[in-house]
Amino acid sequence: MNHMLKPLFLGVLISSCAGSISANEIQKKLEKEGFEFVKQVPAPEGLIGWVGHEDQYSNTVFISKDQKYYIKGELYNAQGESLSNQYIETHMKKAILDDVWKTLENSTWIQDGKKDAPRIVYVFSDPNCPYCHKFWQSARPWVESGKVQLRHIQVGIIREESRAQVASLLLSKDPEAMFYDINLNKAKKSLKPAAGIPAAIAEKIDLNQSLMEKYGFFSTPSMAWRDSTGTFQSAQGMPSDLKAVFEK
Repeated sequence: MNHMLKPLFLGVLISSCAGSISANEIQKKLEKEGFEFVKQVPAPEGLIGWVGHEDQYSNTVFISKDQKYYIKGELYNAQGESLSNQYIETHMKKAILDDVWKTLENSTWIQDGKKDAPRIVYVFSDPNCPYCHKFWQSARPWVESGKVQLRHIQVGIIREESRAQVASLLLSKDPEAMFYDINLNKAKKSLKPAAGIPAAIAEKIDLNQSLMEKYGFFSTPSMAWRDSTGTFQSAQGMPSDLKAVFEK
């Protein structure tokens, strides 16, 4: 997950703004391009500093007070210390992870457990992943007691038929019931691949897989949750300590 918290420092971008426009107009220009301003930070003389993010990647922006220029990228002091990294670590980590959580909420997932369960765990899983099934089985005491709700974000990456099997789940009248039945009767039943995948369903599967890649997950199951202090946590593979995921 750490890559989400690093600024996109592919070199410092310095732009000259035609005419004399206000810093607010520069902000509007950058916002239109996708940059979200989060907090104003100290800046060198003649500049107004901000931390923010673009597509959940942190960065800093410094706008000149003469309203003609802005710098988007990393800023160092004379000792070679990155002021940008300090600002991002101080002000951006929580904001970025809150945004990631919202993105997971808006993804396509299959509910497993009570809606009012106090803990929610997002799980990237593939229909052909044996460890995903093992995780599902191991989670039953917490799920069935109403303490945990799993939200399974289905991806199709393990076998050629995985994608069409995910489509079958999402196309079914009751994805939750089908998902439960397939996992409960894993030794007796297999999920039939869909004969065709409608564009709308394909788009949902693609988005799920893009999120998995974006957040640095490369295996299933991969999961994200908030612990008892509200801190964002994540893990890859079958957890060795389920209490850390479901209780701590």
